[in-house]
Amino acid sequence: MLRRDATRFQKAMLAWYKKNLRHYPWRLENDPYKILIAEIMLQQTNADKVEPVYTEFISKYQSINILVQSDIQDLKALLSPLGLDYRAERLKNIAEKLVIEHSGAVPGTEKSLLSLPGIGRYVSNAVLCFAYSKRVALVDVNTVRLYGRVFNFQSQKNRPRDDNKTWEFAIQMLPRVNFKEYNLALLDFSSIICLAKKPHCVRCTVSSICLYREQHVQTNGDQTR
Repeated sequence: MLRRDATRFQKAMLAWYKKNLRHYPWRLENDPYKILIAEIMLQQTNADKVEPVYTEFISKYQSINILVQSDIQDLKALLSPLGLDYRAERLKNIAEKLVIEHSGAVPGTEKSLLSLPGIGRYVSNAVLCFAYSKRVALVDVNTVRLYGRVFNFQSQKNRPRDDNKTWEFAIQMLPRVNFKEYNLALLDFSSIICLAKKPHCVRCTVSSICLYREQHVQTNGDQTR
């Protein structure tokens, strides 16, 4: 990967984000608790679907100390529109551990966050980035697809997001400043433009350096939307 193309990619993502950012209530927050709740809700779930549930949840459970006293059936009922029934018990278990081990506060270290029930590297890094302004990368199926298309980055593992080489690549791609906005740009761009099926290549701001686009045009002609 040429450094020049990496810089162009970063600048293009940040410029696109300024004009196309999606507004969600958790993006206006720097409260680690609210960001953690949002990230758990966002797992395998569309953000637009999460928004009303998140708003009601935060209104009812305004802190870890309130959440830890919640009734599990009430939690399940509130979260039911999102599916993934285990989420209610996971949140309850997380709250209990935070109260016992962290005095009801969400920690700001990777080690402590990863020790929480059901918390993996993506959620941990999302909290570190958006709540604690730590320069860390985010890797999910969408960002893996985006990097794979633009730079032809390929993981040798069946689950690329579990591949340390994928994380290393993502870290190398992070700009030194504006990394929080860059991470949000990746999430939005891969959800709006670089879709898994029928990507909107003609609307893509990085098509000039995208190897997928180049190969597609050479093979099939420019038929992307």
